[in-house]
Amino acid sequence: MNRTHLTLLALIVSLFIARAAAAGDFASEMLDATFKLSHPDSTATCFLVRRDDSDKGRYLVTAAHTLEKTKGETVILVLRKAKPDGSFERVEHKIQVRRENKPLWVRHEKQDAAALRLVEPLPVNVPALPMTALADEAKLKAARVHICSSLFVLTFPQRFEANPAGFPVARQGIFASPPLLPAAAHPTFHGDFTTFAGDSGGPVFIDGGDQHPIVVGIVIAQSNIDERSKSEYEERMVRRPLGLGIILHASYLRETVEAAAKRFEKEQEAKATKPGENKPGETKPSDTKPGETKPK
Repeated sequence: MNRTHLTLLALIVSLFIARAAAAGDFASEMLDATFKLSHPDSTATCFLVRRDDSDKGRYLVTAAHTLEKTKGETVILVLRKAKPDGSFERVEHKIQVRRENKPLWVRHEKQDAAALRLVEPLPVNVPALPMTALADEAKLKAARVHICSSLFVLTFPQRFEANPAGFPVARQGIFASPPLLPAAAHPTFHGDFTTFAGDSGGPVFIDGGDQHPIVVGIVIAQSNIDERSKSEYEERMVRRPLGLGIILHASYLRETVEAAAKRFEKEQEAKATKPGENKPGETKPSDTKPGETKPK
């Protein structure tokens, strides 16, 4: 083998290694922001998002039906804490999702998406994805995904965890149907992977090509077929999974996070100006006439 061949081989190997490292990076970034949302009535997958520097909050994003199925005011967010020896410790953190029986999350007005702004600081320093990681229609077009393109999903199928620390499991599939646009006309598309209870809210993502993930949607349901059989004495219905996940476009996640941010801003404004208190820059008019003093 001559020097030219050796140089070409070295280049190919280096490109392969660089691509593998990039793939690991984008997946690890998504993994670090994905967590289990646990409740006796409903267990799901969620991930954390941050907006911009002006908003210090973190937004929990998941499928709306998973929160709506829960009862009570709190759920458990299963966090992970890195230890000095490289291992991870499980941290189960209780977060409030209702107050006086009213939901604290914001549900998308039309789609099965929910966002909850986490007001209290988390006990573990965990990363959150930037909003730019959620694909709007322009970003999805630029990614040039199409039917049979690869996609990845992180979830907790049937409450299953990858290890005691609470890591999700990763699966790979393809776009089983094209992610048609506009999303208003085609809000969902299909992924070629079997979905289970616990998958709802799980991020569906692709390699962004810059060592960062692009979230194209979340898992919201599974596709099934109902088979009915009837005999003289019995009638049965069997539901069989088709091995297809239903994915909601990420543009709806962006809208839901923004709606949660606006709700939080309004709540803060309302707290800053309570009934009977002055608005900023205003003075309360006196109820005494000029020259009079109010009796004690």
